[in-house]
Amino acid sequence: MDSDVLFIVSSLIRSLFDDMKYGRGYVKQVFVLTHNVYFHKEVCFASPARKGAAKGGKEAVRNLARSYWVVRKSATGARLECFAENPVKTTYELLWDEVRKDERNPLTIQNTMRRILEHYFKILGGVDFDELCEKFDGREKLACHSLLSWVNDGSHFSHDDAHFAFGEEAIDDQVEIFKKIFERAEHLPHYDMMMARK
Repeated sequence: MDSDVLFIVSSLIRSLFDDMKYGRGYVKQVFVLTHNVYFHKEVCFASPARKGAAKGGKEAVRNLARSYWVVRKSATGARLECFAENPVKTTYELLWDEVRKDERNPLTIQNTMRRILEHYFKILGGVDFDELCEKFDGREKLACHSLLSWVNDGSHFSHDDAHFAFGEEAIDDQVEIFKKIFERAEHLPHYDMMMARK
């Protein structure tokens, strides 16, 4: 399927979900089988309007159960794994999973935060990192410059001759500056949304 057809078909399937939710029509159950991750994400997408449609609606709303299954092939045959939550995530969502962890890996957390900042602010937003740092003062400004200069330098090549793992307190400080970057850029709702996801 090309991207146009993929979008149309996924929209039709989501409308089937709505029909089932409100008891319209004869469809009681839908199975969607796909090997296309993008199609899967489109089919599973639920807009805020869809999520909140049950509130205040005139129609009776059914409590529909969703389950997610993955077929895994092995030398002994195929097996099914069931998930209560959607197991398919984008790389961006996986990066945020690392930041949300209670115990962050001191060897990878900087690279993880760098990739999030670079993707969200530079690639998608076209934001100048120097302008972001100007929103800070004093020690926080130095910490912001430190984190963002590492964004530009430390993650794009391997330092085979040197290794330094930050302590837990230093990691907490950098994660706090990471949050404040979103806050000072007036993008805190995005940070809050991504940190709230499970």
